[in-house]
Amino acid sequence: MLLRSWKFIVQCNIVVLLFWMILTVQAEAQAVTLNGLELGVDDQTGSLIYLSYPATGRILESAPDSAGLLDLAYPVDSFVPMRLASRFSKARVVKGINGVTIIWDALGPSRSNFPLPSGKVSAQVQIQSASDGRSVILTCRIENQSSAAVPQILFPDLHGLKPFGGIERTRLRFPTAVLQPFQEPIKAPHSTPFYARLGWKEYPPGGYMFAENSLRWLDLGSLKGGLSVFQKKWGTNDRPSVLTYRSEVDPMSLRVAWEHQKTIEPGQIWESGEFWLTPHAGGWAKGIEVYRDYVTKANPPRPLPSHVRDGVGFQTIWMLQEPERDPAKAAFRFKDLPRVAQDAREHGIDELVPWSWCSYFRLPIPIREELGTIQEFVDGVQQARKMGVNVAPFVSVHIVLNRYVSRYGVAPGKDDWTYHPELIPIFRSYYTKTLMGASIGDDNKIWQQDVLAALTEWIDRGIYSFSWDQFIYKTAEEQKPGLIRVTEKVRNLARAKDPESTFSGESATNLELDSPVIDYTWIWGGCGDGYSDAGPLVNVLRSPRPNCNVEDSPLVVKQGFSDGLYLNIMPRKRDGANGTALISEQPALSAAVKEVARFRKQFLSFFVEGILIGESVLSEPTSAFVRGHQLGKRLLVILLNDQNKPQQVILRSDLDLWLPSARHYRVKYYDSRGKLVETVDKEGAQWSGITRLLEPLELAFFEIQTL
Repeated sequence: MLLRSWKFIVQCNIVVLLFWMILTVQAEAQAVTLNGLELGVDDQTGSLIYLSYPATGRILESAPDSAGLLDLAYPVDSFVPMRLASRFSKARVVKGINGVTIIWDALGPSRSNFPLPSGKVSAQVQIQSASDGRSVILTCRIENQSSAAVPQILFPDLHGLKPFGGIERTRLRFPTAVLQPFQEPIKAPHSTPFYARLGWKEYPPGGYMFAENSLRWLDLGSLKGGLSVFQKKWGTNDRPSVLTYRSEVDPMSLRVAWEHQKTIEPGQIWESGEFWLTPHAGGWAKGIEVYRDYVTKANPPRPLPSHVRDGVGFQTIWMLQEPERDPAKAAFRFKDLPRVAQDAREHGIDELVPWSWCSYFRLPIPIREELGTIQEFVDGVQQARKMGVNVAPFVSVHIVLNRYVSRYGVAPGKDDWTYHPELIPIFRSYYTKTLMGASIGDDNKIWQQDVLAALTEWIDRGIYSFSWDQFIYKTAEEQKPGLIRVTEKVRNLARAKDPESTFSGESATNLELDSPVIDYTWIWGGCGDGYSDAGPLVNVLRSPRPNCNVEDSPLVVKQGFSDGLYLNIMPRKRDGANGTALISEQPALSAAVKEVARFRKQFLSFFVEGILIGESVLSEPTSAFVRGHQLGKRLLVILLNDQNKPQQVILRSDLDLWLPSARHYRVKYYDSRGKLVETVDKEGAQWSGITRLLEPLELAFFEIQTL
């Protein structure tokens, strides 16, 4: 009896203690609700201890001693890993009408037992409601009044993000990648990884090639709701990396920080610009709306060549391997260009990119004589153009062979790109030096002159479109990169001859700067290695159209089509190089390309004038590949049975999120031939649809319109 009484007293004390702790935390938190987003700022440190929104519940939750908002590297002589951060500091939190101002007169150090340089580092963060009625704006100002430099800034630094959509369904979405951060193990079972690789992941900024972080936007959430974050600094060169961290102690908390690799020297001031947080109901496509509106103003859409705008994709052919000298080994010769164009045209493809039509890594750009003469090449391109297929030869002059680099004041390099099927291994065999050279910086004036002269020479011969290898350039504050300037000149010369000429490229540096000059991308890696989800990129940018490489997969063809990606069709012969076969030589691929080309035409307005909302069109997950496109009062929902068995697909959507509010809707159902088979009028915005029995890889379409 005494034991039971003792247990009861202990339990009561625990409950009282927990209640007291909750009250203490709440008492020390400055709570403010801005445009529906509830924020809690710790009264003592100024760190962010919670975020909450009606559609999501608690988004972020962190104890005051482990919460974050601002974190700086401060590598002093006494302790190189030293940090200055909000969680170590004493703050003044000042509430205003439209937000909160957090002031740190002196940011505190992570270690108190080491001497610090003289002076202090002060900071101020403002959290304000945005005029859009949806978002919250965070800005930071740091003043280094100390005698030591600050080489790294983490802002915003969000500690304690939760799997509020469920462990499996909470996604961290970048423009070209979808991650499940809470489902992935921090450490693979039975492994012994080097500890330095545990927990942290880095997503540096880049172009479309190999970079998840290709635009300054991300979203954490599920189909029920989430939080979008973007930086409002389009076109500047100080793009931050995104860092994530999960600990083994608390794996259900995610830290997401924006890393600015900017050194604040003693006496200098740094300002972050605006970071916009947009909480939202529904999937990522609802949260990205604010960012898309901003990008549309900062980077107004420009007209694309009509066939690139409307087309389903392009074809790449690999005419001859670079080290090959036997004309009989060519997959295609110049006289074959009309034949390739005819085959492409029969599949709805009206853009052709030939590789190895010339000798690479040298200026001027010499023709491959094994394939024919200059006139035969020009004639082949012009005949293809008359057939409705534009030809954009692939050029590569960023790397220059070592025997030519002295002209540009550059030392010989070790960048070797030799490959051939008869080498062992095929790519970069240690004993080959055929294509070894050095990369020439795009700011090299002589190189710029040579590039402009070489491409002008081909324009004068009748070649008006080009595809550029390694669209890489140096960036500097308030200065347009040299390669961008050269490209603008080339494009002006080409458009004077052919207004519908194209320029594509291997976007590897900055899509913000590529957008005004590149019509579509040609990349390896990322989405260029088959299908991967680049929905946010398509949602925000009209140019360039991101490519999706397809060798022989009908599945990838239909997935890429559904997203509006620009399919790069590159079939190959067995054991051969990419692009060595005609599309018609691959029957399954051929049928799939013809099918989606037909659907692209049938529903063209949704792809060209509408907005891709991807799987966000759903209010619940379903068993098929589903993509939505919104256009005014209409919604196109594309379904693809990507399972290996027949199925009927049930899907649900909250139409109020995507269409003007209405009581009545008309739903049209199209089968896999694009034939309208059913029209139904329904009442209410909560829509539930079901397909007929779909075979594997079969498509179906719903078109929904407000009445």
